[in-house]
Amino acid sequence: MIVAAGSLLVFNSCSKTGPQGPQGPQGVAGLNGNANVKGSDPFTVSSWTYNSSDKTYEASFNDPDVTQAVADRGDVEIFLQYSDGTWRNLPDIVGGTEFFSRFSLGGFDIYFANVDGSTPSFPGTNTFRSVIAPSQRQAHPNTNWKNYNEAMAALKDTPATTSSATN
Repeated sequence: MIVAAGSLLVFNSCSKTGPQGPQGPQGVAGLNGNANVKGSDPFTVSSWTYNSSDKTYEASFNDPDVTQAVADRGDVEIFLQYSDGTWRNLPDIVGGTEFFSRFSLGGFDIYFANVDGSTPSFPGTNTFRSVIAPSQRQAHPNTNWKNYNEAMAALKDTPATTSSATN
């Protein structure tokens, strides 16, 4: 606390003596202040692999943006788009079925299952988005990361911000 107070005193007593410098670089992919956060463009999944031992349909994605820092301290949030244009965070349970996701170093997986453990019907074609954040939970402790709009507002997402996930 003493260091912080001393820093404020030093910085508050400085004056501007020269011309303004050039604008600093923008964060990676247009995210000022969030250089390591990636929000993907919407992607469609229509190819699912059935896992008979788990009774789930799965889609796996390689994504180099899921780094060791993300695996250790970060988060990968996956959002499902509904026909009315709204986005819901996974896991999402509707009518006895659920979409959920898992991530690990180098990628993430999206799953579709029946909540009662029985064999689900084929999930069809669905649209998703991902948000990959190495440590944003600490930087934005009051953000509801399960809410797509709040997550994007915290990350100051722009259309140019994309993740490099591949199926």
